[in-house]
Amino acid sequence: METDYAGHDRAYQRKRVDPDYAGWTRHDEVVGDWHNTWQPLSQKQAFPDQGNLLELGCGAGNLGIAFAQVGYTVTGVDIALTAIAWAVENAAKANVKVNFLQGDVLTLTEIEDDSFDIALDGRCFHCIIGCDRTQFLHTAHRILKPNGVLTITTMCNQVPVSLQPNFDPQTRCIVHKDVATRYIGDSNDILQEIIQADFQILDVEVVPPSSEDDAADLQVIATKR
Repeated sequence: METDYAGHDRAYQRKRVDPDYAGWTRHDEVVGDWHNTWQPLSQKQAFPDQGNLLELGCGAGNLGIAFAQVGYTVTGVDIALTAIAWAVENAAKANVKVNFLQGDVLTLTEIEDDSFDIALDGRCFHCIIGCDRTQFLHTAHRILKPNGVLTITTMCNQVPVSLQPNFDPQTRCIVHKDVATRYIGDSNDILQEIIQADFQILDVEVVPPSSEDDAADLQVIATKR
């Protein structure tokens, strides 16, 4: 299917001039997401309590900054140059050190093999479409150290009411003007994708949607075989 990953930069350009936004989401949503999603996930037994962490699809850096503030060594990568510039600015304001790179999460040509203890998907995986999803997982596998940990949080299962008019049930993609923008797969199918990319699942949770306008979150912690 046709994709437009580079189009995320246009979205970040619009959001960056809106004072309500801290990145892809509003300021209050960033804080709530850390406390409700990422902090509990990072405290699970399967998630390393320290290490060299790469955030895949880091956007404006909010999540990477939060992990740096609790002691992780963080690198963030995103295809959107506007997002990376915003992330550098946000890290400076927070007075934390994070290495932000503009790059393609499908290849990560600027990152050597076996470089990171943790690869963390900051809700990027559901933006990856079709066979690119296999490449995304294989690249994450490549850059992880032996026994490194992949953490994914991605939309799954029931399609939110607001997205149903643009949902293609055959591909399970949200499609706008023939461009696929999101994949909302069955949670079991997504788990199989991860397993087939040579990861061992350590922890799984499906977090129900908070409203009919939200999708469920599949949270996965897996280790590189």
